[in-house]
Amino acid sequence: MNKKKEKIIENSKSYIGRSFDEIDKLFILSEEGNKGALGHVIEENVLGYSRNSSSQKDLPEIDMEVKVTPYKKNKNGSYSAKERLVLNIINYMKEYKYSFYESSFWEKNSSLLLFLYEHIENLDRKDFKLSHVYEMHYDKNELKIIMQDFEIIKQKILEGRAHEISEADTMYLGACTKGATALSSFREQPFSDIRAKQRAYSFKTTFMTQKIREILTSEKNESIFIDKDLNESLSFEQNIILRIKEYFGKTEKELRNLFGVSGSSKAINEILFGKMLGVKGKISKTDEFLKADIVPKFIRLKNNGEITESMSFPTFKFTEIFDHEFEESEVYGYFTSKKFLFVIFEYNESDELYFSRIKLWNLPMMIIDEELRKVYNYTKNLIKQGNIVRYVDNKGRRITNFPSKDYNRYVHVRPHARNSLDVYCLPVSDKVTKLKNFTKQCFWLNNDYISSIIKQ
Repeated sequence: MNKKKEKIIENSKSYIGRSFDEIDKLFILSEEGNKGALGHVIEENVLGYSRNSSSQKDLPEIDMEVKVTPYKKNKNGSYSAKERLVLNIINYMKEYKYSFYESSFWEKNSSLLLFLYEHIENLDRKDFKLSHVYEMHYDKNELKIIMQDFEIIKQKILEGRAHEISEADTMYLGACTKGATALSSFREQPFSDIRAKQRAYSFKTTFMTQKIREILTSEKNESIFIDKDLNESLSFEQNIILRIKEYFGKTEKELRNLFGVSGSSKAINEILFGKMLGVKGKISKTDEFLKADIVPKFIRLKNNGEITESMSFPTFKFTEIFDHEFEESEVYGYFTSKKFLFVIFEYNESDELYFSRIKLWNLPMMIIDEELRKVYNYTKNLIKQGNIVRYVDNKGRRITNFPSKDYNRYVHVRPHARNSLDVYCLPVSDKVTKLKNFTKQCFWLNNDYISSIIKQ
């Protein structure tokens, strides 16, 4: 570390433990409507430079960009990033021309100086305290994945599909919307006449959560690739395949014998898949899966290649849908950020289950914006109008108006509860039954749609 950098970081750390109100000698926190005030307090009071939107790093003399970011303490005592780390705006008209090391992302964010503070509910922002100053590093495998993420974003621009970019397209480096609700924030793209939402490079919330846990607790997750470098010429999915290709075609019985796994747990295929990758714990808890927000889904195909069951997701609260428009909703955030790893087992002609293949996938932005939006808004209107139950049949079953599988070919709504007593409160009582709560529901991806994805 050069002496100038060392001095700046050492001086910055001298403010640790102070509230932002104590640090703020320029009355920045009193500026009305200044959403970035905490960052400006650090920039102007601690580091001594004026707020700006320069394409250069904030501290060009030591080649570092400054970011002020919050974390929160969870009920179980663990720590999580409160939000994604938003970086610089993507200029669709220019970015496709550059390689990774020439890109605006790398120019701006190759070296980050993080100022961390704990966000505490119901505490005035002026009373938040600076807790850590940290020079963030990318390890070699992280950097390879970030480079691949950049190429995915760049490729969508080159294909004239900047309007279809989703955070779920990538692993660690996302492209989040930035002021995208305003018409003026839609931008031109070079290879299509369709205007695209303004987006900024960002590190996903899940990526930042793992980084923050490393900083605060030195916590390290089990890693799939800790003992082996990622092959940078291959995608993450292809790197996984490289690790497990010797197991393709083996029956579940053969895999059980190979790894010494017994029992009849519902999670047996997840256990076997972890063994293939040399993971001791759950694959969903590995460093790579946590940082990239990948959800493993274990699928069993019938002899004809079809899936019997539709795919369920977390239940939604009726009040949450009632209170939020689609782009502010939990379901929108879920599907625009998560990737899914389909781990596919099939039945052979002898009716034995064997390991077939894997597929890394995310719900396309076009389907989120069009089909999922329709289902969400239809569901929201039913809840608002108290029009959930269509009728009660002669067996006492409540037949609902929620969009069924026939509504479209992609997504529907139906129960996802332990039993009829597993309920959430309704913001508006149901007109037919007069109930003030109702059985938990969730959004399901149609089995026919998932089958078509797996066959691609």
